[in-house]
Amino acid sequence: MKAIIVDDEGRSRRTLLALCEEYCTGLNVVGTAASVQEAKVLIEDSNPDLVFLDIKMPEENGFVLLESYEHGAPFEVIFTTAYEQYALQAFQASAVQYLLKPIDIDALIRAYEKARGRINAIVEVDDTLDYINMDNVIEQFNATKIALTTLDGFTFVRFDQIVRCAAEGNYTYVHFNDGSFLILTKTLKHYESLLEGKGFFRIHKSHLINLNYVRKFIKGKQGYIILSDGEKLEVSARKKEPLLKALG
Repeated sequence: MKAIIVDDEGRSRRTLLALCEEYCTGLNVVGTAASVQEAKVLIEDSNPDLVFLDIKMPEENGFVLLESYEHGAPFEVIFTTAYEQYALQAFQASAVQYLLKPIDIDALIRAYEKARGRINAIVEVDDTLDYINMDNVIEQFNATKIALTTLDGFTFVRFDQIVRCAAEGNYTYVHFNDGSFLILTKTLKHYESLLEGKGFFRIHKSHLINLNYVRKFIKGKQGYIILSDGEKLEVSARKKEPLLKALG
């Protein structure tokens, strides 16, 4: 697998190159660039699978490089930067990972393995290369699981592990029965359609719940439910009767 390093600081380029050579088995760093313009030339010449990309550089930042590809960058990206504030923007650009300088070796290895997994997930379909549609794979081959589209890839979970889903703008927070949660890059409406018929119910414009985790329904002018994780959620007025019916 071929990679290039884009960073305006020579010391950072040399350090990352050394780390890649020592810890990223099977990775061939074919060149380095000190600016976006240098990177464009190097990418055209070497056609890398992976680009380690700094963000804050003189003249043009790393996002400018990605924006120059009208139909999406033809390579995977791992951002390397000293600044935390660009993380969300980086994942919105479909980055594999966002590594803060000084780069942690274990974090680098995990990011590289994730990138390699993405690249290896490319399959040949009708003589063209395309990414596997994980939602379709799950729908066809495993009716007990769902593929959740996260900020950095896909996560497979069983339906019965999901307690609730909460809308946050164009993102969805999915909460699990072990207390953990994931931030998903699709809307609550998208996951409502995927979970239809799996024991889930939309109690409010912002909440989709697993009925198996409902512990209490509190009546009154403003109805509420309490879930097994202790979360107290409002039930919209028009959803009260359908909810009670669904609960049996």
